[in-house]
Amino acid sequence: MNMYTPFAQMKLHSKVRFGDRWGRILRTNRFTLGGLLIVGVGVPLLVLAATDIENIFAEDHDRELLPTIIVVFVAAIFAHIMLRNVGALALTTDRALIFPSFFSAYAAAIAGATILGVKVGISTVALSFLGGMGWYLIVASARRRAGRPRVGYIGYLPEKSALRRVRINWVSAIVERAELIDVVAVVFDKHRPEDHITEQVLQKAVLQGIPVYRQDYFREMVTGTVSLDNHPVENFGYMLPSRPLVRGKRLADLVVVVPALLMALPVLIIVGLAIKIESPGGALYRQQRVGYRGRRFVCYKLRSMRCDVDGPAFTTENDHRVTRVGKLIRKLRIDELPQLYNVLRGDMSLIGPRPESVILADQYAREIPFYVYRHSVRPGITGWAAVHQGNVAHGDAARQKLEYDFYYIKHCSVWLDFLIVLLTIRTIVTGFGSR
Repeated sequence: MNMYTPFAQMKLHSKVRFGDRWGRILRTNRFTLGGLLIVGVGVPLLVLAATDIENIFAEDHDRELLPTIIVVFVAAIFAHIMLRNVGALALTTDRALIFPSFFSAYAAAIAGATILGVKVGISTVALSFLGGMGWYLIVASARRRAGRPRVGYIGYLPEKSALRRVRINWVSAIVERAELIDVVAVVFDKHRPEDHITEQVLQKAVLQGIPVYRQDYFREMVTGTVSLDNHPVENFGYMLPSRPLVRGKRLADLVVVVPALLMALPVLIIVGLAIKIESPGGALYRQQRVGYRGRRFVCYKLRSMRCDVDGPAFTTENDHRVTRVGKLIRKLRIDELPQLYNVLRGDMSLIGPRPESVILADQYAREIPFYVYRHSVRPGITGWAAVHQGNVAHGDAARQKLEYDFYYIKHCSVWLDFLIVLLTIRTIVTGFGSR
């Protein structure tokens, strides 16, 4: 499993000290945002003024100029906010987020202008989009070349620990306690007995403005999972999403799912006919699954397997029951489209832990500790585990899937949902995790 250094995460609240002055400047929010405003807003407007100086103050052009300035400014700021917030989440990389974040921000700004009936200069907006995105790509590449951040560690870090696979230069915080030179954070093992030296190091870090993290929390930040070894049941009360967030997610589901169902209807009809032509049986597949608060519901999918061939209740690698049409719709995730109806009914959400069949859910509840707590939120069509792990059914993979689900439950937010949407698009394009 690959581990990444998140875009904003190793910035750690802009308290980074990377040895040289340029490295420190490079990772400040003021440098990044200032450059964006110059390259993504100032330059396009200067180009507009230079190339159309004769008409820029004409009456018709004047009506277009102000909305254009507002659109490029708002879009650039929104893209920056998205990158800063989404990039602070686990398992995110600089360059992978830049295009989708800028595309979403500028598309939303243009859509807003269109709805309001105001005219904007598309060429200027396009130049702003390309300039801003190019600036962030340059900054991301420069930050990557700046080297691995130094993180101080207090205690014992096992060789096989997931933290060893992160792009971090681990140093002994005890050895570095005199100055904590270029250390961007201090991580401590809460199981290590406290002593005078440890207290000195932590005090030094706090007074120098260096963030201090418990090992289990820092592991969550960089692996995107909540370890079952940390007994999440002990603090599950504050892992649950807030009620306003749950209600907001439900409202967002309804706003999105109604037009999505209407747009998906022609695809469902065409694919349904193709399924019936290729193999006997209905186009829809119905299965009892376990959902919100342990309630059972009927989950709908487009049938992707032959129904006249015996086999296990779950899909295996290179399953011979999968049809040719089924293989395609699984890769593109078209087989999940009927679940939009489940979202409309309230059985599911657009984003959340994937619902399991009753057989698998009962098996996991017996074999994996704390499994039933994943039912504390509505299951989703896509989710944090789905985009990072794909479809799994057994052994350690099922346990790790639960750790991904617990991370989503604990850190559920608008930005995490937005990141899952972006990663779902990547999954559809690459076919990751399909069977």
